[in-house]
Amino acid sequence: MTDASSVRRLLANAVRLNEDSIAQACRKRLYELETPEASDPIEQRLWQAVAAYEETLREKHGRKQTASYTRRKISAKGAVQTLTDWALGKNVTPGFEALVKSGSAEFTGEYVVVEFADRFPPAAVAAAKKKLIDHGVALPVAVG
Repeated sequence: MTDASSVRRLLANAVRLNEDSIAQACRKRLYELETPEASDPIEQRLWQAVAAYEETLREKHGRKQTASYTRRKISAKGAVQTLTDWALGKNVTPGFEALVKSGSAEFTGEYVVVEFADRFPPAAVAAAKKKLIDHGVALPVAVG
């Protein structure tokens, strides 16, 4: 499926019928469809995380809601620094909590940090791993 509105209709029906695996597949497809192209895989994964968080906001509030603060931070600091800051933050972000709760932990910033561990400071990778483990998330296999 290449049309986000069609995927959202399928998602709504899957949720209504308690078809969790179909609903999750629809969510993942939405995250892909709403992610701009990026040449850097970390930036691509970060924008998928933003799309995922914005989709959880849409489901929660019943309307499109942009993660404006997150978008401003990425514009100001870049993908790697934003992800590093999230990993090193004392607490998890609301986006992290929403994505883990919705079964989309692989779209959290912390997951991306562990996935691309060779591109981040060791302290950020360790902090990201701890947050994921503390929330019962299986760690990704590092890329590269």
